[in-house]
Amino acid sequence: MIFNMYTVYGKTGCSACVQAKQLLETKGLDYEYALLGLNYSLEEFYNVAPKTHKTFPMVTKDGKYIGGLVELKEVLATKYSK
Repeated sequence: MIFNMYTVYGKTGCSACVQAKQLLETKGLDYEYALLGLNYSLEEFYNVAPKTHKTFPMVTKDGKYIGGLVELKEVLATKYSK
């Protein structure tokens, strides 16, 4: 198992999903991108995300829910702040 693995659950035409991927790439972090309808269903999305999460992307780290793009930015800003 790879630790510090992020998963970005996205959908077609989602600019915030693209931003999340670019942010992880910029930081040199490992991630997987899962595309709605190809790699997962909406039902599977809600098995990972709390029912209150209704936007894309949804991001996890090592299988644990982080949130969306805003929360990902906050986590990475805290991790990489000096």
